[in-house]
Amino acid sequence: MKHVNLTKYVLLTITLALIGFGCDTTDEPILITGQVIDQDSGNSVSQAIVEITSPEELAASTFSDESGQYRFEEVQVDSVLDITVQASRDGFSTETITVTAVPERQLNVPDLKVRNLGTDSSVGEPAKGAASIELISSDEVTINVTETGGRVNSAFTFEVQDSTGQAINQANAVDVEFLLVGGPDDVTITPERVRTNANGRVTSNVFAGNTAGNLKVEARIVREDIGLTIKSSPILLTIHGGFPNLEHFSIAASVYNFEAWSINGNRNQITVNVGDKFSNPVKPDTPVYFNTTGGIIQGSGTTDADGQIVVDLISSDPRPSNGIATIRAHTFNENDQPIERDIRVLFSGPPTTQSIQVSPSTFDIGPNGSQIFNMTLTDLNGNVLPAGTSVEVIPPDGMEVDGDVDFTIRNIIAQGDLSGGEGVTDFTFTARDSDDESNESQDVTIRIEVETPGGFSASKTIQGRKAKAF
Repeated sequence: MKHVNLTKYVLLTITLALIGFGCDTTDEPILITGQVIDQDSGNSVSQAIVEITSPEELAASTFSDESGQYRFEEVQVDSVLDITVQASRDGFSTETITVTAVPERQLNVPDLKVRNLGTDSSVGEPAKGAASIELISSDEVTINVTETGGRVNSAFTFEVQDSTGQAINQANAVDVEFLLVGGPDDVTITPERVRTNANGRVTSNVFAGNTAGNLKVEARIVREDIGLTIKSSPILLTIHGGFPNLEHFSIAASVYNFEAWSINGNRNQITVNVGDKFSNPVKPDTPVYFNTTGGIIQGSGTTDADGQIVVDLISSDPRPSNGIATIRAHTFNENDQPIERDIRVLFSGPPTTQSIQVSPSTFDIGPNGSQIFNMTLTDLNGNVLPAGTSVEVIPPDGMEVDGDVDFTIRNIIAQGDLSGGEGVTDFTFTARDSDDESNESQDVTIRIEVETPGGFSASKTIQGRKAKAF
């Protein structure tokens, strides 16, 4: 009996131990190490204050030792996260770095490279005067014209350096002038002239006007003491346009007599161009919405850098009752009022024998004679045939034809041509005798063949006589 109780006790103890082990999910603290060095000389920097500044719950500080080394022990990291470490010391720049920490894995931070602000660190001499100027940062590479609700300015910072590539100090401060060297005339820079700070840096802002386009800003220093002008590489910025304006809003189709009546899934590109009241492209990602009375159309799109959007009109039900669909594009102007443009697109169908009409319907051509024919070609609904439809008039032996006898139905770009007319639905050709040696009259046939790009075809024959030669 005692043996049984002892066994139960041992099993209970093991079970409790396993439960306790499973509940302990806290990760072991990690060690963070690194080094602070002089950016220019590569020498170690001692007595620098090194701090963990982010995330706030891990905030800690220490000093670098004689070899520039530092360490943070027992840092509790329970998930993958970014840690920001900062190094600073009197007479040196303050530098930060952000690295990713992983639970239970030692973190070795890349070197924190600080810059000596008071001397040329390689020789211990006072820093020299301005020799070059470099762009450090620019807030935005694209801004918007004024009154569009978007960002209309961009701040930029330059650093002035001496001949060793070291930032100049306060004792050698200089004035930096900012110039617009390309772009719209109504752009402004504020302030236009700035004096370098203790870190050799200057900051200014560029503000857009009412005109879109590309612009370039240059920083310039004139050192009259040595007769030297120092220029930066220009900053390249882009100013985007404003809100849509009805007068600068247009819509077009790739094909107006679109083979869509008897085919599902044919695509026709619909393009809109959207400009603002200054005739510039609207700012990118301006939305435009679409609808159609025939088929289906992609419902919306956003403008590109040129203010353009392309969507597809897709042939499907419903087919418009008269074959003509209206495509509408609409958006909103600066007053949040709707504006729209529309076009008509013909849902062209296949030809039929009945839709090929020729006058006269018969002929009798004598020796060396001729006959003019008027030909009307439409689809099964009486509308213009699809763009790209091929038409061929084939004469019999001993005759030849000229005029509209081998051609392709064109894309009816002019909206008025949707109703047909000369060169659209109405054509003319001439048949003439070309056989001077035939000694008897013959029954002959002129054949007209029509085929759409989608493979729908129809044909018609004209019966007639060709008289014998004398």
